[in-house]
Amino acid sequence: MGSNVTAAWKAHKRGALFANPCFTQIHPTCIPVSGDHQSKLTLMSESLRNDGRIWVPKKKDDNRKANEIPEEERDYYLERRYPAFGNLVPRDVASRAAKERCDAGYGVGTSKMAVYLDFSFNMDRYGRIEANKHGLNNPSAEEIRRMGKEVIAEKYGNLFDMYKQITGENPYEVPMRIYPAVHYTMGGLWVDYNLMTNVPGLYALGEANFSDHGANRLGASALMQGLADGYFIIPYTIGAYLSNEIRSAAIPTDHAEFVACEDHVRDQLERLKNVNGTKSVDHFHKSLGKIMWDKCGMGRKEQLLREAIQEIRKLREEFWADVRIPGPLNGLNPELEKAGRVADFMELGELMCIDALHRNESCGGHFREEYQTEEGEAMRNDEDYKYVAAWQFNNLNEPILHKEPLIYENIKVAQRSYK
Repeated sequence: MGSNVTAAWKAHKRGALFANPCFTQIHPTCIPVSGDHQSKLTLMSESLRNDGRIWVPKKKDDNRKANEIPEEERDYYLERRYPAFGNLVPRDVASRAAKERCDAGYGVGTSKMAVYLDFSFNMDRYGRIEANKHGLNNPSAEEIRRMGKEVIAEKYGNLFDMYKQITGENPYEVPMRIYPAVHYTMGGLWVDYNLMTNVPGLYALGEANFSDHGANRLGASALMQGLADGYFIIPYTIGAYLSNEIRSAAIPTDHAEFVACEDHVRDQLERLKNVNGTKSVDHFHKSLGKIMWDKCGMGRKEQLLREAIQEIRKLREEFWADVRIPGPLNGLNPELEKAGRVADFMELGELMCIDALHRNESCGGHFREEYQTEEGEAMRNDEDYKYVAAWQFNNLNEPILHKEPLIYENIKVAQRSYK
């Protein structure tokens, strides 16, 4: 709920271009949902896939515990489908494969919306390697297990502890259960190479912009702007711009644009508070999240996207007619703040679906199920869609598409395969 697009979206509504909103990164290694009370899944490190083997039972609706299922009755489906990469296929490939297995009835756990991430094989392998290092010619199974556990604990101990704290299960003894979840939207405010939007003087850094996330249609990372997600380097060009353009110590707050923005925010808060409906903000947030996950998630279809757009519009009408916000209008009111964020999220969600609908191809973080190869891989259309899709509202509050061609000079654009 706290991860929101409000700041970037407000800028977009004031004229800043929003680019490639449909590109999202799905994280395949998350702790599965345990009930309707959760608003998000807990993200585990992708490093776990370096040593964990991912599998599901070969039999549908198998209710046996993981350790009761013999090796020959386990389906290591990533290793089976992608022998060249196995468990190390890219995030979008691993995520779609996990969802497909669960949707087909092979999921595990009480929810059946999970797959196993198992370290038992590599625990034994590391144990034998350590035994050889120490000159143990005939180590017992217990010694092998102990030494392998020590190696795994050194590499992933903090993650194993976190998993145990959340689930109550010991991943040294039983396989972890994981399921994909949305990591972040790779789209964002359009920026130039100095990270300035099309609004002069308005800069957007890191995950607020699109430039190192979805600009190349593949779903890269924001790391090029900093050392790690959340820590970004401000380009020196910002200081140069400010020194040349800002003539006073502070921009006067009685400027017409300041006044207009304040009036807009005040009007929206008063409008929200005066609805006096019957449904909570959380109700609308969950409803929107389900629409987005089911119809604009890891796999998209034209019909589902069209349905999603209509459902979001209907939900937005219901929101503004029936949302209930307790607490005061003036002063600290988290529910009122949250309502404003959800209102923005509804508008972004619609634009994400519109962007995904117009892009008749599959590429990176965008997978249209109508456009896939015989092997089930993303089918690119570089001739028609090798561009940044930058959206802007017109005077009728309708999204208008601007296309910025993508020019590749140093790499060859090619259809990928992980077989």
